[in-house]
Amino acid sequence: MQRAHWFGALSPWPRRVTVGIALAAVYAFALSLQFLAQPFVWRNFPVEEIAVAWSFVFRDRLIVAAAIALTILCFSSLRRESLGLRAVSLAAGIVIGAVIGELIVRRLGGRADLFDSLAPHAMRWSVIAFAIAATFYLWRYSADSSERLRAETLRRASIEQQLTNTRLSALKSQIEPHFLFNTLATLRRLHHVEPEAGARMLANFIDYLRRILPMLDRSEVSLGEELELARAYLSVIQARMAGRLSVIIDVPGDLRSILLPPLALATLVENAVIHGITPSPAGGEISIRAREHAGQAVLTVADTGIGLKLDGDCGSGPGIGLSNVRARLMTLYGATASLRVEVNEPSGVQATIHLPGHRKS
Repeated sequence: MQRAHWFGALSPWPRRVTVGIALAAVYAFALSLQFLAQPFVWRNFPVEEIAVAWSFVFRDRLIVAAAIALTILCFSSLRRESLGLRAVSLAAGIVIGAVIGELIVRRLGGRADLFDSLAPHAMRWSVIAFAIAATFYLWRYSADSSERLRAETLRRASIEQQLTNTRLSALKSQIEPHFLFNTLATLRRLHHVEPEAGARMLANFIDYLRRILPMLDRSEVSLGEELELARAYLSVIQARMAGRLSVIIDVPGDLRSILLPPLALATLVENAVIHGITPSPAGGEISIRAREHAGQAVLTVADTGIGLKLDGDCGSGPGIGLSNVRARLMTLYGATASLRVEVNEPSGVQATIHLPGHRKS
């Protein structure tokens, strides 16, 4: 068994302190080389004295650099969302750390007046701090802007992909042999036995097709438009099932302007019909309800059919449609929207959509 490296075993704060001190040592060493780069030092002093003097220079630089590093770490532990405040904290950490380090160096050097000529020293570090903070701010602002642009581009691409999938699914539903042939067969039968009922069914079928096509090019539609589409679809299904399907729609008028992804509600209704009501010999009931709670719209589609196989997510089963709805809700509204599917008592399935109460302007 491999032993964990001691550095990796450290908790985050000691690890950050260790890294900060190590970087401070490298920085102090680099600054101390300036002392050795002066020609007059080598001309006027022996090597032993130069080595001793350099060790004091390195010590002083290391103290200041370590004080700056530790002060910056302390300031960074104060979480700030604002980029400007983070830049100010960085600058303040550099100045305060430099002043503290200089005071320590003066104390070690035995200076009587610790604060003598400290202002010019602080001013010099303030200029450096401003330059570093400005560089940090511009770098982070550019990086954050690029990240936001990239995220927005990916989000738009995801929405376009999901809209394409929605269009394909809707077109597939329209030309689905089962739905189309059964509807046409019912129309032919009603034309002979109940012409008026056949005419109503044909009108509802045409209304369904007319309403679904404009939705396919939009990222959001109103709840009222979704309800009219669902109503036209269910009217066709009711005519086909000849009394085996009852429908309840309970949606207050002021909620019809709520926005949601196109075909989100229609997908839940279609799943309830195909996988819940149609296989049941006795038929059943489908209810569509909407409420507003705590600034969110709550849409529920429940059926009293045989229920869904909620673990199936392949083929042409209900899982594909539900996954599509979830993906579009997440893309458009993030964590503020969700789809929950659960057992409906005493039988059937209940699907509930939670989404922000944005309204059509």
